[in-house]
Amino acid sequence: MEEPINEENPVVQFQYRYPFSFQSVASAFITKFNYEPRAMLTTTTGVTQLDEDRFMFYRRADTVFSNDITYERVIVDRRDGGKITSELIKPRNGGEKLFERGVIIAENGSALHNHFIYEHQGIKTMKVEAFKIGVQRVLKTIKFAEFEKQE
Repeated sequence: MEEPINEENPVVQFQYRYPFSFQSVASAFITKFNYEPRAMLTTTTGVTQLDEDRFMFYRRADTVFSNDITYERVIVDRRDGGKITSELIKPRNGGEKLFERGVIIAENGSALHNHFIYEHQGIKTMKVEAFKIGVQRVLKTIKFAEFEKQE
């Protein structure tokens, strides 16, 4: 029998403070896969308005380097300056299993990203690299948006 995920005690937590406004980071987080490599395909589906302040969507990520497909549930909340919750999930026995959760919040004119790993799936060092790549992707997307404004 599988042990349930203990959301109070993640296996590891990463943190990064973006030196940009929450609005810039949120826009980049939503559009970051516009600049993905050719070996990846990310699709967005299931966009739902939860209430007047929140919407949710799912991303499905597929890559030629793995047979696994990753699903990400993203909830964007504009209350209290803004918050994005991103959860990596997999279908499991008619339900779903949570592996990771990232939370980006507005804080003092910047955006604070806390990322929690609940199950490392045997690839601990790759989780560190995946977090760094995710941060780099958001930063590059912000820079691309700045370049587009200059035209």
